[in-house]
Amino acid sequence: MELYMCGFNAHHQLNHKEQHHDEEITRFEKVNRSPHVDVRCASWSSTVIESDGSLVHLGFRQSGLRPVWIDGPPLRNIKTIFGDTSGVLGALTTDGSVYLYHDDSGHGRSPELKKHRFNGESFLVQQGLAVEYLAIAENGEVCICTNTASRKRAHSGCTPVLTDETPQFTFSPPTAKIDIHTFTSFNHFLSCDPPTSSYPLTAPVVSLLASATAFTALTATQEVLTFGSLLHPQALGRTPTPARPANRPCSVPFLGGIPIRKVDVGGWIGAAVSEDRDLYIWGGRAGDSRRISALPSVPDEEEVQLVDIKGGVDVVDVGVGLGHVVALTGEGEVWVTGEADYGQLGTGEKEFEEDWVRVKGDWEGKGKVVGVGCGVWCSWVVVDMRAGAR
Repeated sequence: MELYMCGFNAHHQLNHKEQHHDEEITRFEKVNRSPHVDVRCASWSSTVIESDGSLVHLGFRQSGLRPVWIDGPPLRNIKTIFGDTSGVLGALTTDGSVYLYHDDSGHGRSPELKKHRFNGESFLVQQGLAVEYLAIAENGEVCICTNTASRKRAHSGCTPVLTDETPQFTFSPPTAKIDIHTFTSFNHFLSCDPPTSSYPLTAPVVSLLASATAFTALTATQEVLTFGSLLHPQALGRTPTPARPANRPCSVPFLGGIPIRKVDVGGWIGAAVSEDRDLYIWGGRAGDSRRISALPSVPDEEEVQLVDIKGGVDVVDVGVGLGHVVALTGEGEVWVTGEADYGQLGTGEKEFEEDWVRVKGDWEGKGKVVGVGCGVWCSWVVVDMRAGAR
């Protein structure tokens, strides 16, 4: 497997070169090759890559810019890695525990993920809750999803597992209590103070993501829920009403009845890929002088738009950054649109692309792209070299 990246690289967060350092990589460049490789976290100044069973930190750290290995719990137990605009903050494990990122590499030690032990007065401890997912919005707000079943299962020695192919909970405990909680900041979450708001859910969550001012959850029933600031309702993909306020997790009406397999968000844009391989997109910031043509023109159109790429090709994956979108077709083609000030579209230029543009890379004729993703100002593709040119 090979990992190619492009975009903002001022902190060596995409590719570290002692000589001929490029602050902006405008074409997809190979940065890693291993039997298994993926991007686990990408902020504007740092990136965490999973490479052959280990975690590698690239980019800004207090002690320098050289890539370093991250110590911590076994990689198979790490569910997600999270961060904010300052960089990597921590990780969640499959038993619902929170690990915080500690960087003592200036003293000759590798960065480490250390288990955080909440104070006994924390509502998580008092209610015996496990943290299933955690997301941090660009405005600093934090959202977590808790599930009592995970803590019970972890204590009994049976860890819940989520599959990637078809998002679903591998068990359906009838007494599970699933809730969404929000906090004003990450420090607020770590403190003993209760959450700002809490809402019960009727189905387990398999993905929880944050954009600039909103959160998006994908449930085990393949339904998309959005919630967040009323100041930017377009980022919700729905119109808030007294019965369905902006800050409460509510389904996106346009996607009602459509089984969704993947969601991604960034900035003020959200996107979803259905089981039928259709791509849906919503959002955009009011007043922007440049706007992606695929985005709906609210209030003239529906809040969510069905995207047409190359006459309606199947889409199997999508990534959303701060104003740019990368889509992967069923044939392994990579299509991009949006902002490119830092080369994050991989076209070789730094020009805004209003419409979809196909991007080719060094993998052409050698392997097949099997995954795409976006950070704030970067993009990446994962290429299966075993697939050859087929």
